[in-house]
Amino acid sequence: MVSDEDATLVHAAQKQYASLNLKLPAGTFTILAAIALTSSDPLIIQPKIIGLATGCKCLPKDKLPLQGEAVHDSHAEVLARRCALRWLIEEIDRAASDGPHWHSAWISKTADDDRYRLKDGVCMIMYISTPPCGDASMRFLATLQDKEMAALKDAAVFPPLGPNVASRGRDNYSLFGVLRTKPGRADSPQTLSLSCSDKIARWNVLGIQGALGSAFFHPIYLTKIIIGEVPPDLHDVVKSDCERAFWGRLQEIHGLPEGYKLTRPEVQFTSVEFVHSRSAQEHCSPVQRSCNESLTWVADSTSPHEVLINGLKRGVPPKHRYKPIFWPSLSKVSLFHLYRKTRNIENLPPESKTMSYYQAKESMTQYQMAKTCLLGEGRPFSGWIRSGARWENFGSSSDNGQQSTDITD
Repeated sequence: MVSDEDATLVHAAQKQYASLNLKLPAGTFTILAAIALTSSDPLIIQPKIIGLATGCKCLPKDKLPLQGEAVHDSHAEVLARRCALRWLIEEIDRAASDGPHWHSAWISKTADDDRYRLKDGVCMIMYISTPPCGDASMRFLATLQDKEMAALKDAAVFPPLGPNVASRGRDNYSLFGVLRTKPGRADSPQTLSLSCSDKIARWNVLGIQGALGSAFFHPIYLTKIIIGEVPPDLHDVVKSDCERAFWGRLQEIHGLPEGYKLTRPEVQFTSVEFVHSRSAQEHCSPVQRSCNESLTWVADSTSPHEVLINGLKRGVPPKHRYKPIFWPSLSKVSLFHLYRKTRNIENLPPESKTMSYYQAKESMTQYQMAKTCLLGEGRPFSGWIRSGARWENFGSSSDNGQQSTDITD
């Protein structure tokens, strides 16, 4: 049964979403995800939603941008995590702009290495309006299939899946605990994006702050994940699948550097319906497809919300996509620019002006050691597909190379 605190958080996320007034085209649905902070401080009663997003799309492999100006993966969970990362780094910037009297209710700087962490008693919680794609939702989705589709999938024959090899979408759907790429649909173009189940599992080892964020933060972990749209009679099944997907399959991980660990966030469910979920939309009209657009919102930001399509800001002409003013705030190049700015604010050692996004990530030694424990040869996620230097060899100001984009769901 959902607690009053969890219900309050879900209602807060949905209220914030409603305030942004996103209109979905008829016959479409979307997924909502949000990340919130809660505090044991009796003076802080309400959860703080720091990042919120919708989305069900990602870019095919052959449409990935070379200059970092388009978001690769626009699934709600992934965007919400990038929103949270941006909020965390901008919270440091707010400290600098407000001077010595600034006080954050949520983060504090440690004395030993001048990096930040969540304050004692502060927890980070994720809300998702439906079970995340990939390993966590395989049995849940199977219950929604009609008998004809289930028979077709049962009859399908796929080549044997090698050890630690990522399965494409919902191929080999009877296999559990395996990495899966997006999208789930077999008729969609291939992508390099791993499922949201896989990415949540990765965050449970490496933290949501990512490589660049580790320059400023100790690892930050989710303590709870609240999931919607699961009928009560499936709670036990879906909880078991989520626990396996999010951390159970990583039990053998070892050798993590100091500060990193395998975390096991609590999985809870909510009966609060999301207004633009597939099930809610089906009450109004037949739902045929997921919405092409994604909404992103970052709390306390000077430009808090954007609508994305094809990983770019909606309405931006192709010839303008490389101009900084038109970068999505969650794109790699935009976050790299914020990282560079915050390094200067924090008086960290200067980097070469020619250092690329890829090189900056690789320079985060402790983070990369933890990443090798997870993704290295013979490790639990050794089959992880990496985009790598080809798509990350850009600086914090984009040049005018040309690259088109398209989407798939």
